[in-house]
Amino acid sequence: MIKKRLYQLINAKWFQHPVFWVLSIYGIGSYFSISNTVKFIDFFYAGLFHIPLFFLVYVNLGLLIPRFLQKGRYVSYVFTGVLSIAAAYGVHELTFEILLPLLPTEYYMVSFTDWEVPVTIFTIYFVLTALLKLSKSWYVLQRVEKEKLAIELNSLKSQVNPHFLFNSLNSIYSQALAKSEQTPDTVLELSNLLRYMLYEVGESTVELAKEVEMMENYIGLQKLRADASSEISFQIKGDPLKYKIAPLLFFPLIENSFKHGVKGVSDKAYVKMLLECNENQINFEIENNKGEVDDMEKGKYGGIGLENVKRRLTLIYPGKHEFTIEDRENLYRVNLKIQL
Repeated sequence: MIKKRLYQLINAKWFQHPVFWVLSIYGIGSYFSISNTVKFIDFFYAGLFHIPLFFLVYVNLGLLIPRFLQKGRYVSYVFTGVLSIAAAYGVHELTFEILLPLLPTEYYMVSFTDWEVPVTIFTIYFVLTALLKLSKSWYVLQRVEKEKLAIELNSLKSQVNPHFLFNSLNSIYSQALAKSEQTPDTVLELSNLLRYMLYEVGESTVELAKEVEMMENYIGLQKLRADASSEISFQIKGDPLKYKIAPLLFFPLIENSFKHGVKGVSDKAYVKMLLECNENQINFEIENNKGEVDDMEKGKYGGIGLENVKRRLTLIYPGKHEFTIEDRENLYRVNLKIQL
């Protein structure tokens, strides 16, 4: 809570602007001081010197940047910026030639005889204001984009759950119709998988070993429905305990293979899976036959599941993954490589 309030305080304009101007007045007063120590007269002079700076900075922030710079009208911005700096110099002259003599003070001060010094300072403040504004806008934009990315990833992740649940309930439905004694075990497996998906994949990455364990549970659940003649294999090369990965990337691929392979009508139904992991890369390959699926599960190969995986890979591993599909008459193979 304290950190949150401190963050809010630091990012509040009512805090940032006074702090900036106090530091600025101190810096200008120290720069123009004619003695070894900074005295009140130095701050008094710096305060008067800041009158045109106030004018210039807030004209830039409130008018020129939003109307010209942020809309890409750069020539207009430069032109109006030069005019604003000239106007600030005019305010500087009026301050010291007209305003100062009206003040009840015993100090005697004059404006610069050399216009180059104040104009240089005005230009620095003008450019600095633009850079600070743009950097803050960029930071806010990056934060918004990051939040949008997180929302989209969570949305894509949540799509896996109902899709997986739909396919798993079909398995349980088939067992229930057949009055299989394995139905309670299937429900228990489904419960464990749903617990993992609902409560253990909230982080951006999970241990690959845990993901593999849940994949094996899901494959075991699907084996309960598969025909005894179906060939189902899952081979692991490397040590999954050493690596982490974004959760639920492989599940839609496995779902797709069981949907169109083992569950399909075919004399030689099979699903072959290979997971290889090393220090540089995780490689997952899955291959299945292409059989005819029942009416409930008819649809194009891949569907929602593969599109979900492709989108998540683009968001999480941009430029660090390869996703290839080999679609033949009687064979469907997907290969996913992720660089670590």
